[in-house]
Amino acid sequence: MQENIEVMMGGGAVTTAPHIILSSGLGSCVVVTLYDTERKTGGLAHIMLPDSSSLNGDHPAYKCADTAIATLIKELRTMRATPQDMVAKLVGGARMFLSSDDFGPGIGGQNIISIKRILKRRRIPVIAESTGGNYGRNVEFYLDSGRVTVKAIGRETKEI
Repeated sequence: MQENIEVMMGGGAVTTAPHIILSSGLGSCVVVTLYDTERKTGGLAHIMLPDSSSLNGDHPAYKCADTAIATLIKELRTMRATPQDMVAKLVGGARMFLSSDDFGPGIGGQNIISIKRILKRRRIPVIAESTGGNYGRNVEFYLDSGRVTVKAIGRETKEI
């Protein structure tokens, strides 16, 4: 039986087909999906920050890129997924607010850069993405196929 699993900001979930993992309200946050193509097992993290090193004390495992990706991989491995069979998709990382004195990548861009660097180091390819821009997104991750749909107000639904 198909079940929808909702992931909130700073959260994550790992499951198998035929479930769908959903996440809403992506602005500068980035959703990372990892999918084991052989076992139809996957996970989604709704990442808020690029790195946990600047945080003092405990924080949710899925809040920061470095700890979120490590946690996803660890949880997927407990379900017999293997990193060599995993692929990644990225959604989000928008620049929602631009000020006249801010010309850097913004938190959204920093999240994207950090996530791609971590995935490259772990040899997990990013096979699709819908990132950047200045608009929010909602995500649906279908574990039966690895398909990810991206919805945004005023834009066509996109499949990646």
